[in-house]
Amino acid sequence: MSDSHSPTPRSRSLLARRFFVLSSGLLTAAVLIAMTGIRWVNRTSADHSVMPLPFWISTIFLLSGSVTLQRAAWLVRVQQLESFRRWLIYSLAVGTMFVGVQICGLWRLSLNQTRPGATLPESAETGANAFVAMAAGMHGVHFVIALLFVAWITVNAFANRYDHEYSGGVTFCAWFWHTLGIAWLVILALFAAGAVTGFDAISIPDPNVFIRSPALPSAGSA
Repeated sequence: MSDSHSPTPRSRSLLARRFFVLSSGLLTAAVLIAMTGIRWVNRTSADHSVMPLPFWISTIFLLSGSVTLQRAAWLVRVQQLESFRRWLIYSLAVGTMFVGVQICGLWRLSLNQTRPGATLPESAETGANAFVAMAAGMHGVHFVIALLFVAWITVNAFANRYDHEYSGGVTFCAWFWHTLGIAWLVILALFAAGAVTGFDAISIPDPNVFIRSPALPSAGSA
């Protein structure tokens, strides 16, 4: 299989087209999952919890992705290529679910950035919710990259580019996913602790409140 490790320009072009089609389909599916989740979240009562429920649900898919990718990395090293490709498909499925539910969680978290009855930007929160929104947003972007990474590995796997002698890309992809998973668990742990201890968010006051407020009497007029 050594020849398949160095694709020709024509095969590279074919791989690129397959990757584009696959990644576009995965991202479209993730958006559809997110839209379905947002409609479901809209039916639930609004709250200002530090970590929205979709984030906890997405963690299940994140951990499942770590398991499936690690399994795929092991299978290619023992030359079980058919099973290897099948577990990569599982990884794509759970990865797409994770990104979709994560988008739903970010949408709910964006609603938590204001006080009840207020609107952005007049009353933006600057405490726990604002920090976790930034951290979760950056983490979500990196996981989109991770999903595209898995898509590229999968396209190459079905082109027979991996075997027990050439599997470093698969291993690196799995550890990239694991590293992002550890970062996400740290975020969950920190803000779960914050929710338990009552670390509430702080809001920036509406500047119009000060404009409408009556002027305080001066010391000489007392």
